[in-house]
Amino acid sequence: MAVMTFDERRHYLRMAGTPLTLLALVLLIAVAIRAGWKAVSAPIPPPPLIPCVDQDVNGELTTQDVTVSVYNSGHTRGLAGSVSKQLTNVGFVIDSVSNRQPSVKKVTIIGQDAKNPEVGLVAGYFPGAVVKSDPKRVDHEVEVVLSDRDPNFKTTAPKSVKVNGSVCLPSPSPTPSILASPGEQPS
Repeated sequence: MAVMTFDERRHYLRMAGTPLTLLALVLLIAVAIRAGWKAVSAPIPPPPLIPCVDQDVNGELTTQDVTVSVYNSGHTRGLAGSVSKQLTNVGFVIDSVSNRQPSVKKVTIIGQDAKNPEVGLVAGYFPGAVVKSDPKRVDHEVEVVLSDRDPNFKTTAPKSVKVNGSVCLPSPSPTPSILASPGEQPS
């Protein structure tokens, strides 16, 4: 049996080391490509909800103070659009109109708390609607989720409700001032 010299062992280690190093680099590149692709193809997260702002409504919350999103969860085309027009006609501010899953069996009103005055005001326009609380709705916007059934919109519902003190409502979006120059904060 022949004994390998130090130089021969070093030569074989180098010969075996080169493919192993290349294999390790290829695996590292594959992992980096996969991680990069996963990051690039991930859905864009929705913008964070802006918490509500306490607003003085002089003891009366009107439809003009309430922001509503209308969602169609059924198969009736244009239902959310027509209901949003009806809500606009009585003064509500419409944030968005879209389709939504899962479907509901009855009109469902969702607000930060089912007892909040803005939820009650919207629910007054939909007799028999299911009213739900969602504590995660920090912006106090109200959602109306429609089913395939007639929403039974009540045009004669009250356009305001009495409240004690201020009401937490969606933050009014800031509007830029014409007088402010670039980089200057409007006063």
